[in-house]
Amino acid sequence: MITCGVCGHLNDPSAVVCAECGSDLSDSPDFFDEDDFFDDYD
Repeated sequence: MITCGVCGHLNDPSAVVCAECGSDLSDSPDFFDEDDFFDDYD
């Protein structure tokens, strides 16, 4: 789950914006970007 840094709402792991307030979740420490992860292994 991704916790919104603005309102604290718990969002699905696949979410990119908060379902409650619409804030961008990419700033959250819980956010996982596959592209960033796999860039290290090219």
